Amino acid sequence: MRYNIRMRTTSTKKDKRDKKRGKKYERPDLLWKELLESFLYAALEIFYPSLYQAIDREKPPVLLNKELIIPTLGKGKEQKILDLLTDIPLKDGNTLRVLLHVEVQGPIRGEPFHVRMFRYACAIIFSCKRPFTALAIRTTPRGKSEKLFYETQCFETRHTFIYPTVFIDELDEEQLLKMEKNPVALAVLCAARMIKAGKSEPKRFEYSRELLRLLKTRNFSLDARTRIVQFIEGITRLSMEKRVEQLKKEIDSLFREVEPMAVHTPILKEVLGRKACKWARNEGRAEGKAEGKAEGKAEGNRETARRMLARKMEIDVIADLTGLSEDEVRALED
Repeated sequence: MRYNIRMRTTSTKKDKRDKKRGKKYERPDLLWKELLESFLYAALEIFYPSLYQAIDREKPPVLLNKELIIPTLGKGKEQKILDLLTDIPLKDGNTLRVLLHVEVQGPIRGEPFHVRMFRYACAIIFSCKRPFTALAIRTTPRGKSEKLFYETQCFETRHTFIYPTVFIDELDEEQLLKMEKNPVALAVLCAARMIKAGKSEPKRFEYSRELLRLLKTRNFSLDARTRIVQFIEGITRLSMEKRVEQLKKEIDSLFREVEPMAVHTPILKEVLGRKACKWARNEGRAEGKAEGKAEGKAEGNRETARRMLARKMEIDVIADLTGLSEDEVRALED
């Protein structure tokens, strides 16, 4: 199959104008959410090893697929958080509620990340009313004086919220390469190298091509391979048309057996559904345009035939020159 390579979109004034005009705007949070939902246990092996060891992996997790709604800094507004909230079975027979938050942007209106994580925790405690564990996955580099926990004190009252944080660019690449049975390892390695490449598009292209070739050598299922290919091509974010086409050809040559993936994430179903409608409209326009051209050509031939009839030309000659049948030419005599 041919993949639809996403064009790179960065936070520029032009991108904001394009977004207002309804142009395509990339959602990297959806890429991560789909990856975590598809390979939750494999992701925890990388990001949360202590929890991974306690999981009863013979039982599937229960994805709660709901959006947390918390108040924002603006008055009368609410913010929907696309976190992954799930119940995970443990070896001791209990079930643990887990929040995985992937941070793909910097501070929101100057709000520190650790403050936002505390607000998320408060929202979960209020809605779930049960103990939980949280994990922050950061796709942005660590700040110089950044706090990785929340703590505040007012007189004798102290609030403390400590949570594990994983920075993608700080993971051990050699260790990720050794995890040959874990499909998420290649996706995370790609994300780490995209951070390393920064704005250098040649490096982004070379890293993605290298990892796609490495993926070809791994013995993953067809579904897993398809999802990792989609993640890699999505997170590469190329803007030059030449390199976009090169990456398309690379994917087509390496993964001809890959089939369209089954999408299980409700949010992605909605997004892809809208895209399908757009593709259908575009195809309809193309078909209508082609039909219009054909009809226009036929009408032009009929008009030419009418002029020939007006000059008393023979019907068989008119049919031969215009491509119309003799019956069609005779019908134009009336």
